[in-house]
Amino acid sequence: MTDPHAAPTGHGHVRQEEDRIAARPILAVGIGSLVIFFLASFVTIGYLRIREGDRPPLPVPAEMGQSKIGLVEQQLFELATRGERDRQARLERLGSYGWVDRDAGLVHLPIERAMELVAQGVRPPGSAGGGTTPGGQP
Repeated sequence: MTDPHAAPTGHGHVRQEEDRIAARPILAVGIGSLVIFFLASFVTIGYLRIREGDRPPLPVPAEMGQSKIGLVEQQLFELATRGERDRQARLERLGSYGWVDRDAGLVHLPIERAMELVAQGVRPPGSAGGGTTPGGQP
């Protein structure tokens, strides 16, 4: 028996196949795919135009023209003033007196006055910091 893995002896010259990609089949598949894609696109466009004619036009949503729809701001940044109004309202609250909870006797103070009281060690009753109440009692 002969060894199949042994080197050939005198049976001619062994030649390697040339490395080449057949371009015609690849080109044919590519062009065929494009033709099928465009034909399918035209069929789909025609179908959608027919279906579009079957129903009435959609109504305009009530939200159109509002400054904010959902969480998305709909105004140009140059024209949006909601942030400035909100900031101004917060600054006014920080500088004024008012009730937070009248039944519980809870008020809000101007921020400057509140910082003065905190620096003096005055704390509201029931706060974690202890200290004295505005009447001077511990």
